[in-house]
Amino acid sequence: MQGQVNLFYFMGAILGNVLAGFLTTRIGAGLSVRVGLVLGSLGCLMLAFSQNFFMVQTSAALMGMGSVWLMIIFGTLTAEHFQGTRQRIFAALLGTMAIGGTLAPLALGAYISNAWMEWKWPWWIPYIILTGFYLLTLLNVPLALKKSEKSRVKLKITMKPLLQFLKSLKLTLWLIGLASILHGIGQMGAVVWLGRLYAGRLPLSETQVAWMISVNTMGFIMGRVVWTFFGGRLPDRILLAFSAGLGSIFYTFTIFSDNYLFGLIFIFVAGMAMSGDAISLQSFTALRFRQSAAKAFGFTQALGYLGAGAGPMLMGYVGERSGSLEESVWMIPLTIASLSVLGLSWHFLDRSKKVLDS
Repeated sequence: MQGQVNLFYFMGAILGNVLAGFLTTRIGAGLSVRVGLVLGSLGCLMLAFSQNFFMVQTSAALMGMGSVWLMIIFGTLTAEHFQGTRQRIFAALLGTMAIGGTLAPLALGAYISNAWMEWKWPWWIPYIILTGFYLLTLLNVPLALKKSEKSRVKLKITMKPLLQFLKSLKLTLWLIGLASILHGIGQMGAVVWLGRLYAGRLPLSETQVAWMISVNTMGFIMGRVVWTFFGGRLPDRILLAFSAGLGSIFYTFTIFSDNYLFGLIFIFVAGMAMSGDAISLQSFTALRFRQSAAKAFGFTQALGYLGAGAGPMLMGYVGERSGSLEESVWMIPLTIASLSVLGLSWHFLDRSKKVLDS
């Protein structure tokens, strides 16, 4: 059942990215952010009062839509107003998200272990609190909309804008989308399967397996803190190539190692290295698609979530067919290495083209 809930969350995230991109373009960020906040709060509220599994699935999809919706708004505003410091801003945002993503499960686990199981408090209180945060944010969104936004409020539900957008997609956007897919496959595959790989080799407890995921996330947080202060010194695609290349090397070390302590060190460094991938992709999208940022972010992030959802499933399928994770986990460093090659070759091919054109 947990796998089905995760699937619905990813499906909601993919749909939310696409819808947020188009709706933000049509009605402006001021109104669109309200839609995302309402969707997120409805998802939390529905989960708190779920009476059956269908309601749980629906709430997971709504929560997925709401969470990614706000990322589209943030990316759009950064592209419009903060071009000069975009790498640092995306590093700060993604670092904050990683901190929240680490602390929230720990807080929820502590609530379940103590407040719910021992003190017999209602299990739904955390989701009501989360709904409250969504609503407080909604109330604090500035009420005054620009006239340009008011003029775009009229919205017709039609497939024509989507078809026009797909026809107008540039090669650059497809390449960013491909890079997002590769990042999603490699990184989410590492999160899901490397702990299980070690559990198959060593007598590890579930807590020790969870620590591998937590340490990897800590690496992400540390890396994004570093890029918040030192970002902007490397071109976006060079940062992508450097980050993915280093991540691929240390994920390879993680797979080769049979020592749990060394595995924790390697996966931490890999997380730090990989922290630059998402920053560079977001920053490059903001640079190249400033005038159509909402649609561009929606399209590329939807593909990224598609890779993150499908990658672990594909690795699990390969592992089942081969009878062991030992073969399928090599998809992680190979996928990330291909991302590094893509970033490096793309950067220098673009530079050589500019030299020839001049």
